[in-house]
Amino acid sequence: METSIEVKDLTKNYGEITAVDHVNFEVRKGEIFGFLGPNGAGKTTTIRILTGVIKPNSGTAAIMGYSILKEPLKAKQIISVVPEMANAYIDLTAWQNLMLIGELYGVPKSKRQERAGYLLKEFGLYERRNHLARGFSKGMKQKLNFTLSESSS
Repeated sequence: METSIEVKDLTKNYGEITAVDHVNFEVRKGEIFGFLGPNGAGKTTTIRILTGVIKPNSGTAAIMGYSILKEPLKAKQIISVVPEMANAYIDLTAWQNLMLIGELYGVPKSKRQERAGYLLKEFGLYERRNHLARGFSKGMKQKLNFTLSESSS
């Protein structure tokens, strides 16, 4: 079975503090994987590494075979992450949020516009596309976050 995520000896240090200590795991295609642990275990830091937000001090990780260090853009273009906390820019409209994220991932403008329209319709936000995210309910913000995670593909 194909490997979706592969992590080998992933380590992240902040000075003398080791946030992630030689973590190893593999997630196969179609598998449901729970990443659990107590506060301070390094779960968030590991996810930040996998999503390209921060770099590890050592070790390797790959998403669908793409190295997060050698091919970060390709790896980012095929993942979706929906955090518990809202990450939409509240002073931008739903449409502006989608255009910004697509641009950051290097998605051509015509594809960004097509994908944004599709996603906003799919998640029932199209009628609110020109409203600031600040005025969205929690559920609407979560839907918007999901569309943002999908807009880079």
